[in-house]
Amino acid sequence: MKKPRKIARKVFAIGLSLVLVALSVSTIFNRVMLRIEVGELSPPGTMVDVGGHQLHVFSAGPRSNVPSLVLLAGSATIDPVYNFKPLWSLLSNQFHVVVVEEAGYGYSDIYDTPRDAASKLADLRQALTLAGESGPYILVPHSMSGIEALYWAQTYPDEVKGIVGLDMAVPDSYDDYNFSAFGFQAKIRLAQAASWLGLLRIGGVYPLYTKDLSANEIQQQKLLLHRNAFNIDYINEGKSIKANAALVKANQVPDVPYLMFTSNGEETGQAWIAAEVQFAHSVGAELASLDCGHYVFQCQPDQIAAKIAAYAGRF
Repeated sequence: MKKPRKIARKVFAIGLSLVLVALSVSTIFNRVMLRIEVGELSPPGTMVDVGGHQLHVFSAGPRSNVPSLVLLAGSATIDPVYNFKPLWSLLSNQFHVVVVEEAGYGYSDIYDTPRDAASKLADLRQALTLAGESGPYILVPHSMSGIEALYWAQTYPDEVKGIVGLDMAVPDSYDDYNFSAFGFQAKIRLAQAASWLGLLRIGGVYPLYTKDLSANEIQQQKLLLHRNAFNIDYINEGKSIKANAALVKANQVPDVPYLMFTSNGEETGQAWIAAEVQFAHSVGAELASLDCGHYVFQCQPDQIAAKIAAYAGRF
């Protein structure tokens, strides 16, 4: 009779072999499907050439004397057009709303490009111009893109008439941020590995917001998840954000009217909320604290849209 320890080793070896085979099959399947799915992507907006790469700009709603609302996605948002739909679908009844998908976001190309504040802003402005959009704008940033909005207003003050923050980052948000920390890097590597192995194709592994989307939009969203998750542009942004925040902090706070929505901090931490509230008080912003997660515009889009409409009516 075989010893229990020897049997256990054999069972473990068989189990490990089966796992490795399954992962190999999943990886091959994922790589094949990614090539097929490229032809299934159908951007609803305009693709423009910025520096030899394609960026996607989506717009909806009538043009008027009110500045266009430019929605800027938070870090690593795989599908900005669909992610923001609960909000832009309400606002576009009255305002001209634009969603710019940066490198690695949505339908835009993924390519290894610098994500310092100046480079990001240059791409954003050129993409808007090529898509036929023109300022001035009311910027509506979510999360990390709050830094981009503030830098934009600092650099080209005539182009930015106001800023509406959706649980937006402010310079102090990144005081304790350490992209190089071992634990942080380990999480990123695991996430990248899961994407490469095709594990994100398993339902529920990477939850997506689908409430306001059509069946076709949900399918497009899944294709974007498979293609975009944890790509190089998100990594480059993470490496640059602390320097970008420091650059904004070193310059004068933009003198524009602010409307800011904060979350309950459950997904960001109370330090994030405290930094937002302090900033809001320092600039005299209208501040609305919502009992929502970080994606406040998906939790209470009607309330946010109504407040934005009242805010934009001043212009």
